[in-house]
Amino acid sequence: MALPEKPILFYYKGSVYSQRVLCYLWLRGIEFDECIQPPVMPRPDLSSLDVAYRRIPLMAIGKDVYCDSRLIISKLESTYPNSTLAPATSADAGVRKLFESWTVDGGIFINAVKLMPYWTPGSFLSNEAFVDDRAQLSGRRMTAELMKAGRPNGLQHIRQALDMLENTFLADDRKWILDTKEPSLADLDAIWPFAWLILDQFMKGALSEEHINETIYPKTYAWVRRFMVEVEKGKGRSPEPNTLDGKIMSNRILGSSTSPEVTTFIVNDPLMVQAGDEVEVFPSDYGQNNKDRGTLVGLTTHEVVIRNKKGLHLHFPRWNYCIEKLAPDVSIPASISSVEKVPKMRLIYHYASPYTRKVFMLAHELGLAKHITLEKVVVCPISFPGWSDNNDDVAKFNPLAKIPCLVSDDVPGGIFDSRVICEYLSSLAPIKPKKDANYWQLRTLHACADGILDASVLVTYEERIRKERGLYFDEWVQGQALKISRALDRFESAANEGVLPVPGTGPASVDEIAVAVALVVTEKMGYLGVKWREGRPKLVEWMSKWEGRGSFLETPPSKEWTIKEDAGGSSKI
Repeated sequence: MALPEKPILFYYKGSVYSQRVLCYLWLRGIEFDECIQPPVMPRPDLSSLDVAYRRIPLMAIGKDVYCDSRLIISKLESTYPNSTLAPATSADAGVRKLFESWTVDGGIFINAVKLMPYWTPGSFLSNEAFVDDRAQLSGRRMTAELMKAGRPNGLQHIRQALDMLENTFLADDRKWILDTKEPSLADLDAIWPFAWLILDQFMKGALSEEHINETIYPKTYAWVRRFMVEVEKGKGRSPEPNTLDGKIMSNRILGSSTSPEVTTFIVNDPLMVQAGDEVEVFPSDYGQNNKDRGTLVGLTTHEVVIRNKKGLHLHFPRWNYCIEKLAPDVSIPASISSVEKVPKMRLIYHYASPYTRKVFMLAHELGLAKHITLEKVVVCPISFPGWSDNNDDVAKFNPLAKIPCLVSDDVPGGIFDSRVICEYLSSLAPIKPKKDANYWQLRTLHACADGILDASVLVTYEERIRKERGLYFDEWVQGQALKISRALDRFESAANEGVLPVPGTGPASVDEIAVAVALVVTEKMGYLGVKWREGRPKLVEWMSKWEGRGSFLETPPSKEWTIKEDAGGSSKI
């Protein structure tokens, strides 16, 4: 049997789930290379492979990419046979699987997270990028107040778990869970969150000495330390992994001469999906907004496999993962994408401007983005270094020196105001909406969204310019916050009543785009105390569909935009 290609592990230092896989690799002595990832999004290395999955770790072997630590370990067990960690009997294997479920899905890890020492200097709460990223991941923002409130329950649940281990499996002084001579997968699957709590230097103080300590649980603490000694021995025997940069990693995986793993396909699956279906696969518990699309090529009771645009096979477990069949693509009408019938356009913009984002998202939805060149500028109503450098340049086309401004071959003088530009772009498309009651309701939501954007600009000037000059008007700022909250409540009602449609495969309207842009702006203004995700479940659900959409992903408010050759419309992006 030919040796498999050396695995590449994608992880970041400090990832607890990654540590679980690393422990396995070291105990088995399996050689691997690593591609270190940032702890927060974006992750360009994975994007280069057309992988949207945002949880860590992942592992690539040739052209197969395995997602989720459980599946990674399972695949390594089958790829590298004669494992000394494998349980000896089917009953022992069942015990091992129960421990795996207990620590991952049964609440052990989530309760361990509640004990993270948020109060220490330089804790994770002081890293705004990390907190923002995890709020996107879980839909809930971590704060000192929430951590403090959740800590007592976390301690109680972890104490209960330690009590179970101490007084059942470890009560007879056995060294390992299955009473084996060496550690097994049952130990690995049971131990990793407790090792994190007890031994990790960044978790110092996580456990309340009054309730949880080595005197109360001596056998469990000894078991944890004994296991990590074995891990360190294995690590010492293993060669150091090569650390690959993104380019080397991508070339190696995409250029692999090894065919992807042969997959099987069960019949009569309850989901009624078939081989060859275009599907999305994503977690059902958290991280749902990052969905991988591809052709369904493998399906078993425990695993789903899709082939993505890069020709890679992405493997996911079935447990706590969703498979959704995609509707057939809606083609962009020829009159939209025809070069002869679309004038050349130049968009004067800045990526941080939500008004500009609204315009360019619509251009993507209508398949017009590839006909637009981008010119980045900075403008401000007053002379302010770094903010108003291009006021005079923009004023040549818009006397108000405001963005966005669209310069089109067929309209002399330039077009400005985002709503006017959007109306112009829509006129280039043969999509003529029916002006019924729902149309006017959506237009009104658009006005409401623009009101949020207007309020955000006013508050930004208060916070960034007027405050440092002693001119801050607190009542004014609070008034803007109240306006935003009321507007968000209107959006929630619209989503609940079906007025705000769920985006489909065809072009979305500018009114829907405006609402999505307004929600992003609101989330970035945390200092106002407006938490739009709290108490608005339908709006959160609606926005989750936008966060994975092409026009949304191509127009981030944090970096310059680019125009792709295939930016032909919502179904192609």
